[in-house]
Amino acid sequence: MLLALGAVGLFAAWMVLNVALGPYEGRVYPNVTVLGVDLGGLDPDEAAARLAEVNSEYDSGTLTLRDGDRSWSVPWREMGLHLDIEATVRAAYAIGRADQSYRTLLSIWLAQYPVDPIWALDAEAARTALKELAAEVSTEPLNATLRLEGDDLVAVPGRDGQALDIEATLDRLTLVATHLGPENVVTLAVQPVPPAVSDARPALAQAEEMLSRPLTLTAYDVLTDETLTWSLGHDEMAHWLRVELAEDGSTLQVTADPAAVQATLADLSAALGDGRGFRLDEATEDIVAAFEAGGGTVSLYLTHPQRTYTVQYGDRLTIIAARFGMPPGLIAEANPNVDLNWLSVGQQLTIPSQDVLTPYLPLPAQRIVISIPEQRMRVYENDLLLYDWPVSTGIATSPTYTGIFQVLDKDENAYASQWDLWMPHFIAVYRAGGDVYNGIHALPILSNGQRLWAGLLGSPASYGCIILGIEEAETLFNWAEIGALVIIE
Repeated sequence: MLLALGAVGLFAAWMVLNVALGPYEGRVYPNVTVLGVDLGGLDPDEAAARLAEVNSEYDSGTLTLRDGDRSWSVPWREMGLHLDIEATVRAAYAIGRADQSYRTLLSIWLAQYPVDPIWALDAEAARTALKELAAEVSTEPLNATLRLEGDDLVAVPGRDGQALDIEATLDRLTLVATHLGPENVVTLAVQPVPPAVSDARPALAQAEEMLSRPLTLTAYDVLTDETLTWSLGHDEMAHWLRVELAEDGSTLQVTADPAAVQATLADLSAALGDGRGFRLDEATEDIVAAFEAGGGTVSLYLTHPQRTYTVQYGDRLTIIAARFGMPPGLIAEANPNVDLNWLSVGQQLTIPSQDVLTPYLPLPAQRIVISIPEQRMRVYENDLLLYDWPVSTGIATSPTYTGIFQVLDKDENAYASQWDLWMPHFIAVYRAGGDVYNGIHALPILSNGQRLWAGLLGSPASYGCIILGIEEAETLFNWAEIGALVIIE
């Protein structure tokens, strides 16, 4: 009897539910919701229209894309995820029909029955979004290199980079697209990118060999007759090293970094004092070339600053020129707005740098010394006297200027248009002003063939040049090199 009563009760309940659900034939059963929207009683077309209306206003969730400890939050819509309305309506319509158990039907009738929305992935939109993200996700591989730890070089192995695998990530997004919830995490698919060079030990061996090469820097100061010397060792040169990828793209090469070499030169220059320094670009190029070629000695050009002079009582341009060993014409060029014929006490004059007189790297091993009072020239090689000859320097109205100069140029037979004469074996020594150079040469010859001052050697006779005998001038011309020092006293 109890079984019969139970069966009757279940049948009655079933009949009630079927009577209650009867009006929902072809419609979504009551209390079925999607995204908080009640679709109960709506046919599939109505339910689709209702979801389309709500979907345009729906604030979708966020998709978290993760790569190790890094993550990016991207709205579903930006990742190409959108509500699949037709599939979602089919799922809502199937509630209570696919499973017509008493419990399911009763739960639908008594309370809201939420249905998870079904999402679809727009592959092209997702691919575009991932391409924009790729630059942040991808990392460049790091080639093996050398690192300076204190004063020691150590080899640092290469490290893989990574690249975002867009297609594999799309596959992962497709798998989770139909199961999205408030918070969703997708691990990005990445591929390792190996470095071109993974082992720096061969470069370390090359660097250590380079650092074992002795390198000496020298600079000669023409004003003080002083030779400065710096011996550079492992600790200084280790800071110069630069490790680069060789042209073959698979090995490292060690070179000197010009910027680091210039930094060393700046430190040396700061310790020189008196405003002296180096021609940095030229010095750097020479040092880098010597360092990479095996070391040795590098001669550097030592620069001198421009000077300022305050006119004193009794000063004249010639007195100031003699004091600084600077031809008056060059002082005049440096002070174009000053009337040098009318100097006043306290007036400021610019004195050009010594470098305008000695622009070439000096050759202190060759030295030509000219004594105006003695009217003699003495020629030295490595401080040993080679020649001692009589000369004729400039007359009082066109004097030879004193100072420290050098051989600037050589001409077998130069022409002086100002005096219409030829100057055999001409050695240019200094620019007197404009395009006029004074120098050393043999007894000059007028255009008519007459040789001047043949009997005057040992006494002033010229217009500023230093005159030698014919054989002596040829000997000096063949011996002297550009940059040889010329001291006129």
